[in-house]
Amino acid sequence: MDTFNDRISRISKGKQWAPDGVVHSPVQITRRKGRNGPVARLFHTISLPMAFALGLLAMAVARYARLAVSGVPEGGQVLTSTLAVDALMALVVSFLLCQIVQMRSVAQVVVSVIGTSVGALAMHMLVHRAPETFAQFFGPAWVNAVLATTDPNMVLYGHLLQRLPV
Repeated sequence: MDTFNDRISRISKGKQWAPDGVVHSPVQITRRKGRNGPVARLFHTISLPMAFALGLLAMAVARYARLAVSGVPEGGQVLTSTLAVDALMALVVSFLLCQIVQMRSVAQVVVSVIGTSVGALAMHMLVHRAPETFAQFFGPAWVNAVLATTDPNMVLYGHLLQRLPV
């Protein structure tokens, strides 16, 4: 019978969660040691640009999903009138994609959110530079509306357009 003093001595030894007789497998021990090695740091460093690209992809997917559901908005304000809705959907998609591909560290999720923000504010610049490519995915009506309502060197935020010194 385990007495109170036996429990206190086991806790002071640091074995409160693994009582005597429980042995961790060598695989579990090496996994714990290997997460801070140089290979893990290299993969973490590589994962940051991948997380940024994942955020950009999430923005494109969110805009495509909204376009498929609601079509091109009236008045041709394709990007400025729906920017908040697109950005919110993209943040959700970005978070889900990060969880699916196991990019769960805070740095990876933050970089993915930054990628989503850049996609929200500057995706139209890519549309101006490659309209044929975007017309294949989003359709010519959407691309023509983007080209008609935005300038190629402007950053979108809210309903305001700000010119970049390019």
